[in-house]
Amino acid sequence: VISGLLRSLTASYSTDTVYALSVSGMAVHLLACDYKFANGHEKEDGGGGGGDTPSLTRTRHPRPKFLGGTVSLNAAFFATVLLISRIKSNATSYAFVSAVVALFAFYPTSRHEIARHFPNRLWVSPCFAITASLTVSAWLLLVSSVERCMFVGLQLFLLLLSPCLQWWLQRYKKIITGKWDIAHINVT
Repeated sequence: VISGLLRSLTASYSTDTVYALSVSGMAVHLLACDYKFANGHEKEDGGGGGGDTPSLTRTRHPRPKFLGGTVSLNAAFFATVLLISRIKSNATSYAFVSAVVALFAFYPTSRHEIARHFPNRLWVSPCFAITASLTVSAWLLLVSSVERCMFVGLQLFLLLLSPCLQWWLQRYKKIITGKWDIAHINVT
């Protein structure tokens, strides 16, 4: 029921406007997201306890808060509502909304808990395991062997060839200096 409503909500907007606003919304999401929270850092009290600064260690909140950044979450949902109007079926739009809620609302909190329970960057292993399982799942969903070969080729290019190519191209990097640069003082 909600999927049909969301699909028709912005159907009258032009496609260019929808795409431009979606890109803008995702840019706001990227700029406003609380990456410290997602990486497991706790927010601290400002004045030795009792202040108005939120703290993750207090449990006196009457309702749960989204600590990953409310503005970033709203911007991501704004972009989602705009993009849903371009999806053709209710089932696909429902799956899209479910994936967006899981990715933008639940994943930062999950990542925060993983980072808190695995200190000293040991949480990289669970995140790697999640990424590997999602990659294998995507590979299994592909139907033809051509799609699977292209998927494996893309993964090899992104994970192996691109970093090696970047490392190799660093030797050809030229540093251009001019009067637009910051002044450097040479002490002799």
